[in-house]
Amino acid sequence: MALHTTISISVLALIAASASAQPLTGSGSHLPIPNPNPGAPANQVRSVTLNSGGFTGTWTAPALSPWIGTFSAIGPVPGTSSSSPGATLYDFSTMPAGTLPTGTYFRFGDVDNGASLTETFVLQAFDSSGVVTAPWLDVPLGATGGGLSPTAMPAWNFDAVTGAYTFDGTSVVGNPNVAFYLSNNIALTGLEVQRSTTFSTFSLHAPIPTPGSLALVGLGGIAAVRRRRS
Repeated sequence: MALHTTISISVLALIAASASAQPLTGSGSHLPIPNPNPGAPANQVRSVTLNSGGFTGTWTAPALSPWIGTFSAIGPVPGTSSSSPGATLYDFSTMPAGTLPTGTYFRFGDVDNGASLTETFVLQAFDSSGVVTAPWLDVPLGATGGGLSPTAMPAWNFDAVTGAYTFDGTSVVGNPNVAFYLSNNIALTGLEVQRSTTFSTFSLHAPIPTPGSLALVGLGGIAAVRRRRS
């Protein structure tokens, strides 16, 4: 019962946070850093199992229950600097609800101009109706790393016709080592990620319960005992 309550409260907190987020639209030279900046959210990165032509990604406890499961992907693992650039196609049909849940964290790392190469990501999303053309990512929810500043964040562009997001590191000043997190506001059946170089990285992360949610569980339990005694 305590674990179920923990997960429920964490999901409610996640829903509340998502409700206050703003869709990422338009374009600009540098993604905004949230103010205040909470840094990295409490999360679990997917584990990777390589197979012929691709990989599977898995989340386990303490990831919240909607994320506990496995998805598949065809192409290189964009979350490692040792894998080749190119397109990676994700299939979330084997997840518990058949989709990548709303509120999944999209982590990008080292998207800049430090290698004097065009470091870009292009993301295209799919749902049960096909290509998603509405803004399906929210503005950054946190950023971390050495040299973090407004000009350390890459440029972005949302194509309102195709629904594709482009993140371009050529606008970044200097050679910082920054990671930033966004989240999806639509449940996705599929995702295409195109990475131009091996220097920048991308990975999907699931929310996990936070100490604050555990404290709320404790307070809820005390309140329940008091109600039974009264």
